[in-house]
Amino acid sequence: MELSQTDFDILNAIKSGRVESGTLISHFVDYCDNAIGGNPRPLIDAGLIKSDSGSVNGLTDAGLKAWQDFKDKKANV
Repeated sequence: MELSQTDFDILNAIKSGRVESGTLISHFVDYCDNAIGGNPRPLIDAGLIKSDSGSVNGLTDAGLKAWQDFKDKKANV
């Protein structure tokens, strides 16, 4: 999955700790909509964000790789 800047910002909110593990998905969706302007559900569905029974629990290995790849790509532009 190719990330957009908004997708990266959503993943970065988790990676940076602005969104803590255990945050309810409904709160995370609201945060992303209001603070970032994006919808995290496609990233959850794509397996980039760890979630269980309604909570966000960090990034998956694929999510960490996508975050790093996007960051590296931007650094080389």
